[in-house]
Formats: sequence, structure tokens, C-alpha cells
Amino acid sequence: MIRSEIVLTGGYSEYHALYDCIFSIAEREGYSNVFTADLQLSIKEAFVNAVKHGNRDRADFGVACSFDVAADALIVSIRDNGKGFNPDDLANPVDSRALLKQSGRGVHIIRSIAEIIGIETDSDGSTLKLRYIPY
Repeated sequence: MIRSEIVLTGGYSEYHALYDCIFSIAEREGYSNVFTADLQLSIKEAFVNAVKHGNRDRADFGVACSFDVAADALIVSIRDNGKGFNPDDLANPVDSRALLKQSGRGVHIIRSIAEIIGIETDSDGSTLKLRYIPY
């Protein structure tokens, strides 16, 4: 298993470094362009949620991302300074009452691409763990 990690501070403006990390891993592993685009989209949604909801837009809080590459799967962990959440408690964004809302689709997008395999919370923050099957 190959592990890569990146810690980002400064909020949304740091996403470009995460994008470069994702692209580098995808290129090294030979992931398809379609999978790489889906991977990038879902991790961007998780990163934005970590900055906005977990870190409450505080630029002095960091977001740590780790990538564990195995032969048949990719495990990605996104850690923030928040209290965590239960994805089953979120409103369904494709419900007719939510269709015109400007936000609330991030976890839905993530779930359409990756499997949420855990949310771990401790006194220092929370970690969202995602499992991907590369294609």
C-alpha cells in the first residue's frame, strides 16, 4: 500500500495544491481520465465541506488529506477541526422541496462516486473516510 498525505491551511484558496496532489496520484497509478475527474470532483466537495462546515471558514484551521493506494481500492481520508456529522441525517437534495436550493448537494455527489466507509470524531476534529474502486 502506498500512502500520500497533504495538509492544507488557508481555506478554499488551497484547493489548487490538493488538485495537484490528486492529479499526481492518478497519473502515477494510471487511473482513467473519467475516474480521475470523478475523484477530483468528489474530493473537492469533501474539501469544501471540511472548510465550510468543519472548520467554519476559519483560515487558521487546516484540512488534512491522506490517500492510501492499494491494488484494488483507493481510501481517502479528509480531516478537519469540526465535530463530525451523520450523512444519514442530511436532507435528500433530489427531493422536490430541495431542488431549487443553492447548496446541500456535496455529500450526495460524494456518495454517487465513492463509498463513505466511516466518519471518525475525536476532541481534535473529524475524519471522513471514502473508498473508491478505480476504473
